Formats: sequence, structure tokens, C-alpha cells
Amino acid sequence: MLLKKFFPKIAPYLLLAVLLCGVSWVFQMIGGINDFIIAFRFELPYLFLLFASLLYMMRPGPWRIVIAVIPFVVLYAGMDLFFIFMQSIFKLDDISLLPEGLNVSPLWLKILGSLVLIGWAGSFVILLKRQPRQFIIPLLLLFLAAVPPFAAYRIPGKFLQVAESLGIKVLPWSDRWTAAEIGRTISLFFFAADKREALDRLRLLPVVNDPEREPSLLQDVLKEKRNIYILVLESFLDPQQFAKLQYRTPPAPPRFALLRKNMHIAQSPVFGGGTAQAEFEVLCGVPAYKLYSSAEFNMLNGSPTPCLPNLLAEAGYRTVATQPYKPEFFNSDKAYRSLGFQEVNFPSIYAGNRPTYLKYDIPESYIFDGDLFEQNLSYVQKLIADGRPFLNYVLGIYGHMPHQTDTKRFPPMVDIDGVRKGSQTYLAIQQFYYRAGAVADYVKKLREMDPRGIILITSDHLPPLDLGQRTYQTLGYRLVSNGGEYRQNIWMYDGPQNTKTEWPNSYYEYMDFLLDVLTEGQFCKRVTCKNRQDWLPDRLTATYNSIMAQGSGIAVRPADFAAGDDVHPTPAGLDKEGK
Repeated sequence: MLLKKFFPKIAPYLLLAVLLCGVSWVFQMIGGINDFIIAFRFELPYLFLLFASLLYMMRPGPWRIVIAVIPFVVLYAGMDLFFIFMQSIFKLDDISLLPEGLNVSPLWLKILGSLVLIGWAGSFVILLKRQPRQFIIPLLLLFLAAVPPFAAYRIPGKFLQVAESLGIKVLPWSDRWTAAEIGRTISLFFFAADKREALDRLRLLPVVNDPEREPSLLQDVLKEKRNIYILVLESFLDPQQFAKLQYRTPPAPPRFALLRKNMHIAQSPVFGGGTAQAEFEVLCGVPAYKLYSSAEFNMLNGSPTPCLPNLLAEAGYRTVATQPYKPEFFNSDKAYRSLGFQEVNFPSIYAGNRPTYLKYDIPESYIFDGDLFEQNLSYVQKLIADGRPFLNYVLGIYGHMPHQTDTKRFPPMVDIDGVRKGSQTYLAIQQFYYRAGAVADYVKKLREMDPRGIILITSDHLPPLDLGQRTYQTLGYRLVSNGGEYRQNIWMYDGPQNTKTEWPNSYYEYMDFLLDVLTEGQFCKRVTCKNRQDWLPDRLTATYNSIMAQGSGIAVRPADFAAGDDVHPTPAGLDKEGK
């Protein structure tokens, strides 16, 4: 009798718990967050509080349970999908990436998402209670649920201190384990508090005057001002690294063979997405730690930083960037100015009043690499004719998911055994064939125009393909980073070489490598180059903090920084390897 009386009241909560457990179990089978059960001891009480506030805002009936459950199921499924495709735990500041995600999403997904959101909101409004006094209890519950996120944002230090006294804390060596230990929703607040506290510390730290980034040092050792070409390509994977795929026809045209001879391997900071993270490491020469934002670019407001473009500009270079998508993509317009690009070219359809050489008028699409290179080559001719040394930085975005291809212009050229036709893996490989040819043509023409130029070509990250890292595991992808993460990528270099060349192993080593080549080894005789010698985590963090403080316009006291000085403690969230 007692069970019959109380079961209808507790049934919605049991349903929520079962659904969340089911969603977690299903997604862990395909590479989602596993070891999730233990987190429910923290997670479920808080979710029940939120669920009750939402549930009791609506009039009684079975549909209110459905409407109340949907946001929680979507949250759990969304966080697992984010982990599968990005190999990163979703955090609150990742919401700032939503505009970029919407920008690059196909039209059908935008329409479907809008219809679901409108349908849910409309149903919620229809089922809302009508009497104001009926909202007292649900609003009180909602107020109680708002206390943890409010405390995490407003008093992060106290929030983390109290939580740690209760045995709840962020595990600095693994975001995934943190989410698995304390729950997806609860971990959102802890990650947010951790970053807020780190940002508060950043405001108190001095800006370091790192002598290794002093423009005068580069000017002293720079004898010949060769032009520099940096090409970062979206999701430029090497199909030949898939051990379990067989190619009846070559996955790249013959002219790509010469570039393949100059191919090397380096580790990107990201997998599946986060192009700006790779750009930051390439152009600033420090790891993209994400200590204060989901993407370093999002913090840069145009204030100058001691990154590669600014150093070259101080040495008399003209610094030019080409970004073939929207200016708001990862805050590119402001971020590029912070890095030191004197000129930024966006496609004409998105450039607005900004001057640009890049003519492109097809909205919501990605310009083919070959078309981008053709226009860039024409502009390079003008730069060479101007007579001033230059940095020509080009970001290619064509390889972005969902790997849509105009098959009339680019019919499938690669006959593959071991992958389903129409899958993202199949489509990415077909794209690679044409992209590889375009890159080979670009380098050949650049070399004809500028025989002494320095050319570096790299990928931003591997594409998530069909099921993220699981696809790479299934197909036997040969390049695997430390810890089993698929962050190793191919990169190519064309320029002066000698027996003493030290190839970069990580993207943040590219900057020192280029300066070393540019100065014929003199730069690395004066400073400790990261491609030649490992830097201590504290030293990397100090330089990273300085760049972020300057680029975001945070006013802090300048200070001298001698090489090797430990002036900045490693912020919370970094392990002994600086990760």
C-alpha cells in the first residue's frame, strides 16, 4: 500500500536515473566516457533537484515527464558525443565554441536542431502552470540548484576549498577521470571554478620580459631575410597510415611523391577539432594549455603578443594571413592582430569592409584548397614584386567535416577495400587525393617564384571521421601519440636543409625551428630552442602566461625574466609534464 502511494511520485526520478545510466552505457560501447556509475553518488542528487524544479513548473500529466527528461538526456548524449569526436571533456566555456560549431554545421543539422529546440520550448510553455503561487516551490528548487554554479563563478577559490574538504576535487592528470569520478554536470562547475581561479592568479602575475622573444635578438642574428610560407590545412590526414585499408589505386597523385619524401611527424594539441589550438602553437611557440579559455584565440583582443608574426614584423617583415572562412571563426580577426599580422584576408563574401584579395562568394561553404592556393599564389607574386620580406600564412579549411565534395568536379579517384562507400572515412580519403595534388602544385609554383623561400606545411589535427578515435583504432592508424591519443600528424618542410637540422616533434616547436632555419642556426646558438632541447614545464607555463596576459590586455606589472627562471608557479590543472 505504501509503495503504491509513493511509487507515482518517485517513478519520474527512477526513469531519469535509468535513462541517464542507459545513455552512458550505450555511448561507452562506442568510445564515450566510461566508468560512470561511481559518479552518480554526486551527480544524481543534483540532477534530481534540477529535474524537480523543471517538472513541477508544469501541470500534472505524463507529457511533463517527457519534456522534463529531454534536456538531461540531451546533455548526457551531447557530452559523450563531444568526447567521442573531440577526445576532450565538455566544459562550460566550450559553449563559446557553439558559434563556430554552428558555422561549420550542415544546413540540415541546423534546421533539425532549431526544430527540436522550438518544439521543446513550445511544449514546455504550453504545459506551464498558470497560477503564480504554483511557481514558488519550483523556483525555490531552481534557486538552490543555482548555488553551486554561482559559487563556482563568483568565489572559485572558496568553492574548490569547501568541495575538497568534502572529498570532491578536479583530478589534474585527467579531465575524463574527473568527469567519471564526480559526474558530467558536477564536473562542469569544478572545471569552471578551476579556470576562474587560474584567471584570477594570472591577473596578479607579472608579464615576463623574455629575452628570447626580444625583437633585437632576431635582428642581430638575421643575415638573409628569406620569405616564409606557413600553410595549416584542416584535417589533412595521410591515408597510407591506415594499416587495414587496401588501395587498389593510389590515394594520392604521383606528383605528391616528392613532398612525401620531405614528410615528418609532429604532435598536435588537439584531435577532431579545435583548429585555433593548432594555430596558436604554430604561431606562438608554446603549448595550448587552455588554462583560461576553451581556445586561446578567444581571449585575444588585438593587444600585441610576442608571437612569431610580431617578431618578424619588428625585424622588417610584412606579415600577411589568409583565413578562408568567417572573421568570427575562433575570434580570428582579433586573434590574428594580437599575434602580429599586419594584414588579414578573409573571403570577399565575409570580409565586409575589410580589404581582401580572396574572391569567394558561395556562403556557408569551404573553398577548395586548390582554388585558395591559386589566388594566394597570385597575391604572393605581388608580395615578391614589392621587394619587402614577408610571412605568408594560409589556413585551409576545405577538409572540414562532413567532407562534402562536388563529385562532378572531383569524382572519386581512390578505389579502397575495407571501408564503406559514403562514410566519412571514404569521403576524407577521396578529398585527400585532390588536396594532395593541390598542395604539390602549390609548393612547386612557390619554389619557382621564390627559390630561397622557407615553406612549412602541416595539418591542424586529424578529422574525427565516423566514430572518432575508434575509427582509427579499427582501421589500424599507425600514428599514435603518447597515451594512445591520435594527435600525431604529418607535416612537410621545403627549404634549406643541413645535417644539423632538428625536426620538431610538437607543434609548439615549429616557431623555434623556423627561426633556427631562417638564421642558419644562429638563433639557437643564442637561446634554448624547443626543437633542440626540452623546456621545463614551469618555463613553458611562464611564457604561455605572459602571452595570454598581453594578448588579452590584462594589466600586470612588467618584470625581467632570465632564461630558466621559475617566475611562475605551474597553475592548478597542469601535471608534471605541463599538460
